[in-house]
Amino acid sequence: MATLSRMMNKAASSVIPLATRTPCRNYTSSIFTTPLKTSTAIKTVTGNSNLFRTTSIPTHRQFSALAKKKPDFDDTLLRVIDSEIVDAEEEAGDFEVTLIVGEAPSEFPFKIVDNDGAETITLTRNYQGEEIKVTVFKHDLSGDYEEGDEEDQDDQEANQGGEEVEEEAGSQPVDMVVTVTKKTGPTLEFDVMVEADEITINNLAVKNPNVSDEDIAYEGPEFSSLDAELQEAFHTYLEVRGIKPSIANFLHDYMVKKEHKEYTAWLKNLKNFIAN
Repeated sequence: MATLSRMMNKAASSVIPLATRTPCRNYTSSIFTTPLKTSTAIKTVTGNSNLFRTTSIPTHRQFSALAKKKPDFDDTLLRVIDSEIVDAEEEAGDFEVTLIVGEAPSEFPFKIVDNDGAETITLTRNYQGEEIKVTVFKHDLSGDYEEGDEEDQDDQEANQGGEEVEEEAGSQPVDMVVTVTKKTGPTLEFDVMVEADEITINNLAVKNPNVSDEDIAYEGPEFSSLDAELQEAFHTYLEVRGIKPSIANFLHDYMVKKEHKEYTAWLKNLKNFIAN
């Protein structure tokens, strides 16, 4: 029994000095103190071979390039628009009309105001103290057809091999809104269609500047209901102020040319939007 006690005491005395000699280690991992790099290499040891795998974080430039990539269909659309621009420019070149004032009839008394991007043009002049303003529209042929006329036109095109039916020679109308204003008093406003051989007044209104927009002013009866002699007198009234059949062909050609110019510009704006 005494022998067993001495053996236990000897073992304890040999362990305690060993514990006191063991240094105190810092178990804080270096992963928390070493800066993390943007691109890191991970080393994996398998048997006697080393396998390296590199992972990279995409840069801002790479993300920007991906964001700017356009769908393939956009490229197809741009090619179609380019082709249409070429066709429109070639078609516009087929017109012999050049938009210069020198081609206007000798009796053409108006100044032409043609703003890019506008559907209409404006004619202005002063006549014996009156300010005359004319807004010119390209005539809409679709309004000239009554029910059944469209079928007749289709039949004519079929008989001519599908070719589009042209306007009759000499029939080149333009639509106008003509206003005649004096320094004082109301304004006369005419809704007019001018052709090479006649002027048609569709409506006549008297605009009173003193009447509030909230009020519905009486502007007069339908022009066609006026006495025939009075209607004829108003035709002469407009002709004296420069609204004559002789200006119809020039204005018609001008509006056709303008329509092609505006259409080409519209296509180019559309292309720029899709491309950017």
